[in-house]
Parts: sequence; structure tokens; C-alpha cells
Amino acid sequence: MSLIDAWQAALAAEQQAAFGYTILGAQLPSGRQKLARQAQSEHEGIRNSTAEAIAAHGSTPQAPAGDYPALYPLAKKSPRMLAAQLEDDCAAAWRYLFVAASTDSTDSTAAADKTTTALRKVAQARLTASALRALQWRKDLPPQRAFQPFPGIER
Repeated sequence: MSLIDAWQAALAAEQQAAFGYTILGAQLPSGRQKLARQAQSEHEGIRNSTAEAIAAHGSTPQAPAGDYPALYPLAKKSPRMLAAQLEDDCAAAWRYLFVAASTDSTDSTAAADKTTTALRKVAQARLTASALRALQWRKDLPPQRAFQPFPGIER
């Protein structure tokens, strides 16, 4: 997968997360709705800035899906688990972009190296932010294993 494909995958994960948090609100207890609104706002901002960065890079950002039907059953069954899953999906996408930016050899100019270095920093920061948000959701879930040892890597 190319660097732009990995970048588009990160955008898709952010689009799904922004959408997913909208369906969680009604399912969460009132004490967790503020956290969901904050996460939704963060993902909307990341989604928008990622789309803008892809466009600035000269590519067309992929449009969001009209709906994400796979999210609905889990939202009703366990909204906190869905929130954690949304964050895990984002962490995985940003980790993949980090790797793609680390191994991209399509352009070895100084400007390209500067771009991929900046992209790795962004990807690492967003992976970390998603892992921390997932931790906030998991701390209330049994079996009380709130952290994921290697965020962004499938278990």
C-alpha cells in the first residue's frame, strides 16, 4: 500500500469515528456523554485537517461513507466498547500511516523527506491520542484491562 493509500485509510478511520460518536450519545449514561462529545469534536477536527492535508499534497481526499451499518449493533449492545473500538481503529490507521511514511521511497528529495518526517510526527501524535481516548473508555469495562499494550496493533 502506498503512502497516499495509508493516508486515505487514516482519513476513513477518522470519518468513521466522527460518525460513530454521533450514534453513541443516546446510548451512553449521562456521565459519559461529555467525553463522547469531546471525542467526536476531536475526530471531526482531525478528519477535516487530514482531508485538507491530503488535498494540499495534491490528492483528492476520499469522501466519507454515507453510513456505517456495522457500528449499530455494537452501539446498542455496548456503547463503551464501540467507543474503544473506534479509537482502536483510528490508532491502527495512524500506526499504518506512520509505517508507510517511514518506508516510503517513491521520492527521495529533501522536500519529500521533510514531508514524511512531519507526517510521521502527526501520525504518532494521533496514534497516541487515540490510544489515550481508548483507555478512557476501557477503564469502565470488564475485565478491567483498560490499556492495550501495543496500541494500533491487532490483538
